Amino acid sequence: MKDQAHAVPRSRDDFPLTAAQEFHRRIALAVEAVQAGVWEAGGRDLLGHSTDFGFGQSRGAQTLVLKTSRKSAYLRLGWDTIMGDSPADQGLVQAAIRSAITELS
Repeated sequence: MKDQAHAVPRSRDDFPLTAAQEFHRRIALAVEAVQAGVWEAGGRDLLGHSTDFGFGQSRGAQTLVLKTSRKSAYLRLGWDTIMGDSPADQGLVQAAIRSAITELS
């Protein structure tokens, strides 16, 4: 169950700083996991990234583009999935991470 820090705001003005910080913490963990997976697979590139993020689930897919010197991979997940703590949400995040590692390796 999501707590208030993860609740989706009705407007940008209602968006709590703690939710933004938690979102970025989770994205950083995904970048770190993909970097480690690519490195362990023999890739010695420092990942670059770009983003298309917005406030809340109604914004649609949150997109993180990860890049090596030769390849790119996209992590596209809903806000609720990224912020979710359920096994199903965490499984979707892990599947996206594995897919990015495969694509970039």
